Amino acid sequence: MEKRFLVLKFGGSNFKDFECYSEVKRKIGEVEEVFKDKHLVIVVSAAFGTTDKLLHALYNFRDQKVDSIIDEIYEFHLQVLNNRTDGYFESLFERIRELLTVVRILNKVPPFLKDEFLSHGEQINAYTLLKFIEDEDSRFELKDAGEWIITDGKFGNSTVLLEKTKEKIQSEINRWNGVHSIVPGFYGRSVEGDVTLLGRGGSDYTATTLGYSLDAEAVFLFKDVNGFLSCDPKVAESPYIVKSMSYDEADELSYFGAKVLQYNSIEPLRKSSIPLYVCSFDGVFDLNRCTRISDDKHVTESCVKSISYTDDVAVVQFKGRNLGRVPGVLGEISSKIAHGGVNIKFVITSQTSINLIVSKSALSDVLRIAETIRLDDIDEISYKIDKALIALVGHGMLDKHGIAAKVFSVLADNGINVEMISAGSNEVSFYLIIDRKDLEVSLRAIHRSLFENRVFSNIG
Repeated sequence: MEKRFLVLKFGGSNFKDFECYSEVKRKIGEVEEVFKDKHLVIVVSAAFGTTDKLLHALYNFRDQKVDSIIDEIYEFHLQVLNNRTDGYFESLFERIRELLTVVRILNKVPPFLKDEFLSHGEQINAYTLLKFIEDEDSRFELKDAGEWIITDGKFGNSTVLLEKTKEKIQSEINRWNGVHSIVPGFYGRSVEGDVTLLGRGGSDYTATTLGYSLDAEAVFLFKDVNGFLSCDPKVAESPYIVKSMSYDEADELSYFGAKVLQYNSIEPLRKSSIPLYVCSFDGVFDLNRCTRISDDKHVTESCVKSISYTDDVAVVQFKGRNLGRVPGVLGEISSKIAHGGVNIKFVITSQTSINLIVSKSALSDVLRIAETIRLDDIDEISYKIDKALIALVGHGMLDKHGIAAKVFSVLADNGINVEMISAGSNEVSFYLIIDRKDLEVSLRAIHRSLFENRVFSNIG
């Protein structure tokens, strides 16, 4: 019987210095010892701070001093490797310097060049980890994500073509069998052969894509937190670890602000019901310090498992008498904006208005497109900024009496006005729009109200 695969992803916070690499090597050895019957696939992010440094160098290309940033990245990895390098390592840095030279000649940063430039952070770190853990009988092999992960070609934030990627990997599965693999995260290649990034935090997406394509037994993401919590610990007092959640719940939390997981990462695993474990670095053998994400739609006593939020919202309002009841208006507005390349987070309608919730960065584009929409039923177009969105997430929540009333009551007690409310499309969440200035007070009050009486340390 063929061995099954186990995918492990290590983020940038796991690669801060020599000691961190030693800890990662030790952790991989422990996993290898426990799961002797599995092929390991190790996905890595760029070393801590590397992507930000590369971005700074790229956008300050006119300043010759940024060359020292590339030298700094080079020296960091060289020290980790105790000055042991080869031609491949040197070629990666040669390519970075070549791309920086091209940018200076062009006097601008084209999207295709930016993606290739930034992908080198992961490529360098994957090579560094391989050489760091390599011995004479190396059980590990470096694989180029660009050879295996096929994307839709959108620069900066591309989507993986899952079926094409799986077909590619399965057609050459013998190259994955028999060895453990180390794969750089964060990027793939389009059908045309261009390097494209998978968005910020895209190494999570790489890991779950490989999990799906290899029919893995499970995917583990190692973070600097103990999985998903009941609320952001920077805001709420003593949040709880959510021990288990469904794909839908994790999807909602990631989409609306939770930084634990990249928002595209769930879909590949959902397709094959592969479990995802989000763990602290030390938590792989302690499931009380992990969140297990699966197709189990477990309902907790209070129904609410976690509270997420984002202040990256703007509200665009289309107003008119009976506007919300006029057939086709919402479709016309949404279609125009979608064709303009803008993502609408969600829509709230009433009898007299249609409210589009979008990212702040998309506001100017939405307003520009809105001015081209000529419908007699629209009397006025306006917008609101300095708003925040709070998402309450959990299966069974919309069927549980009293949750919304409890939330409204506690916010009213704190003098906070809820401007809009909407149920989520997949029945595991509802959203509140409030003033940005009230966000932290609201989160603390809601969390205290929903979770303060718990006498156990975990949810789910």
